[in-house]
Amino acid sequence: MQDRYSADVGDFGKFHLLRYILLNTSYNLSQIWYMYPDESHNNDGLYINYFEKVKGMDKKLEEKFKEISQINRNVKALENSNLLSNTKYFDSFVNENNKDDLDYRKLWLQKAEEFSKNSDFIAVDPDNGIATKLIKIDETKDISIQGFDSFKTKTKAGKYIFADEIECLYNNTKCLIIYHHLNRTMAHDKQVELLKEKLEDKYKKVLAIKHKPYSPRVYFFVCSDETIYEFLKEKLKEFESSFSIHWQVF
Repeated sequence: MQDRYSADVGDFGKFHLLRYILLNTSYNLSQIWYMYPDESHNNDGLYINYFEKVKGMDKKLEEKFKEISQINRNVKALENSNLLSNTKYFDSFVNENNKDDLDYRKLWLQKAEEFSKNSDFIAVDPDNGIATKLIKIDETKDISIQGFDSFKTKTKAGKYIFADEIECLYNNTKCLIIYHHLNRTMAHDKQVELLKEKLEDKYKKVLAIKHKPYSPRVYFFVCSDETIYEFLKEKLKEFESSFSIHWQVF
């Protein structure tokens, strides 16, 4: 997550989804931002003229995001918006002095783990999502999830969550919510299906929902708790049914 992304269309989708899930529940959430220093080499996050497309979906969210996008675009403004109930935020940067260092990252993970202990939900928001590697076998494409053993060779490692972190945070909560930005290596739906299969192989109870507008992204719900898993299956179906123009459950 970078400050410059605050209140963009991706953030609107994320907050819309989380607000719908947490509404009228007593569940608590730890949001781990995976904060990364602002970059300036592209225009990512600049598109904020999306409000006509989301009009009426969540009036309070729409009003607050209009305000943030026009006046004060940073993560702290999102935290102070009070848009998510029973939520706390971990906003330490994933790297030090703009450099990715594995020892620093492991210490960062320990702090994130301690911060989010006993949370019903943990949501992570790395810029690019899960660290993956494309595997080509003849004409077939597959995906592997990379661990810390690939950290030093992963370009901009701070923009990804690694397998070691997924396992650590999964063991710290009833449900880990992972943001993943879909890329151009293969059809988006195929990427979602393959990653969901990989996560299911290890964690069994996994759900996924794709946010379709503009640059598609997916949220994986990796559940350790059966009650929350069944709750989410119904909630995500309801959400998709109500907002199918923007959302697709897998």
